[in-house]
Amino acid sequence: MDNTYRSNLKRIRDLLLSDTIEDDHVASEDSDSDNDSDFVPVESDDTSTNEHISEESDKSNSDDDDQCDVYTDDQPETLEKAGPITKVQTILDAFKLFLTNEILDEVVIQTNRYAEQYFDQNKRSKTDSNAIKSKSSKWKPIDRVELESFIGLVIRAGLHRNNHESLNDLWDISQSSPLYRATMSLQRFRQFLQFLRFDDRQNRNKTDRLSPIRYIFELFIKQLPRHFVPGENLTIDEQLVAFRGRCCFVQYMPNKPAKYGLKFWLLCDVDSRYVLSIDLYTGKKDNIIQKNLASNVVLHLVDQLSNDVKQGRTITFDRYFTNIKLSEALLDRKMTSIGVVDYRRVFLPNELKVCRKKLFSSWFYFSNSHMLVSYQAKEKKKPIILLSSLHKCAETFDDDKELPCLIHDYNQSKYGVDIIDQCVRTYSVQRISRRWPLIVFYNMIDIAAINSMTLWLSQYPEWNQRKSNTRRIFLSQLSTALTVPQNQRRSQEPRLMPKVKLALLSLGYQVPSGIVKDLHVNTHTNRIKRRCYLCPAKPGRKVRQICDNCGQNVCLSHSSSITVVTCRTCEKKN
Repeated sequence: MDNTYRSNLKRIRDLLLSDTIEDDHVASEDSDSDNDSDFVPVESDDTSTNEHISEESDKSNSDDDDQCDVYTDDQPETLEKAGPITKVQTILDAFKLFLTNEILDEVVIQTNRYAEQYFDQNKRSKTDSNAIKSKSSKWKPIDRVELESFIGLVIRAGLHRNNHESLNDLWDISQSSPLYRATMSLQRFRQFLQFLRFDDRQNRNKTDRLSPIRYIFELFIKQLPRHFVPGENLTIDEQLVAFRGRCCFVQYMPNKPAKYGLKFWLLCDVDSRYVLSIDLYTGKKDNIIQKNLASNVVLHLVDQLSNDVKQGRTITFDRYFTNIKLSEALLDRKMTSIGVVDYRRVFLPNELKVCRKKLFSSWFYFSNSHMLVSYQAKEKKKPIILLSSLHKCAETFDDDKELPCLIHDYNQSKYGVDIIDQCVRTYSVQRISRRWPLIVFYNMIDIAAINSMTLWLSQYPEWNQRKSNTRRIFLSQLSTALTVPQNQRRSQEPRLMPKVKLALLSLGYQVPSGIVKDLHVNTHTNRIKRRCYLCPAKPGRKVRQICDNCGQNVCLSHSSSITVVTCRTCEKKN
């Protein structure tokens, strides 16, 4: 990997990180289990070594020292170069690599089908308080352009962290961005939130819990590994997306910020924070505990990658996944692994669990393809135990703590999913909803935004390089690009509300002059008092004065002359 790409990856990590995560050691958990060990030790060391980690091998050492090189059995000599595969020209192109037209078209079809059935079967009455107020009882079909504009609006709301604000406030141009009012009406946005669907309910597989969104979710998963080659180090961990609605597989995780929600498993690249695969946990089937769930999750995520990408990669995971059988299965796929070992694992030698008096001491156990290390990090606490199929020698840093090389490598790569989860929560598009498929769709948008930014910066590393808020700029331009086709189409409509026209004008769209002049009396002798179109709604000034260029009412504060009245907007154009 060349220096240019390494520096670019460092910049991507710095931009995605909003807070610095410390490089702490993993905390050990107490366990009452004391099972017999089936791990056969080949070599052990009851004292901590003083070898310093080095990238170069010492030719003068003995044959045992020659075995301290990185484990390379069954691995290719050269890895496929990490970086983007697909070239993109615009930010919107990068985003639509993941939320493809096929996915959007499917959402459009299913949404229109459900909404039409709803309007046909449920004739709304004025006394129905739960129904959305509508002037017509007929559904206006949506298309891909309008769906993209909806996605752009939720991205803009997440960017400014007002996705939990009242919709009435968002559509008030005096309090928020005019983009909402210009793109679609408040009534239309509420219809999207109510009728957005992802499958045909009548043909739904009732035994499949993921059926309401499975089709587009699988299409989304297939797109993730197609456009980026990861680096040598990968990591797998869980992500909890907040949700408190009715769902049989909602998880409670007290250590997560959300506490309750949908649990996703993510496979991502450690260097670039690119999400390579994702899976949603749908709970037990028929109340039967699934055997080897952790191993099946890892292998399912890994098998989404091509064979060329899998070879030579190292996966890091926590104590929930680490076991010998999984590590051997990964070796069969020419992949190595690093993970913390739970004390209840049967293969763990009992002597490695014992609390030792000597602080910062390390014990090493070896087999043909694996290495175990037990590190006494704290006094009167059980040691930290890690399993690795990558390392083949007992190396430690030559410092006060004498940290083993294995634990250092684990600490460098274990935070990948946590950082992505933190980035998602910072500018998430999630809105409060009681429908879990909509929560999954929101999470797809968040991950697509993160991956598209990684692709964009990998291909154009000099883009806004001197600015610290690059991610905000990226999301802002993405939301604008998604709403431009809808705004252009709406600006040509013959009948628009005055506030919609004002919002479109403030965004720089050209509204036909005839549309604007119809709102005003074009004679200077008989002027009607109207609100100044540049003043906020509260308080609004009613004036007779109009701009000689655009014909809209404007007050003295927002005009440049009295004899020849020119509003500030027309003055900037001239």
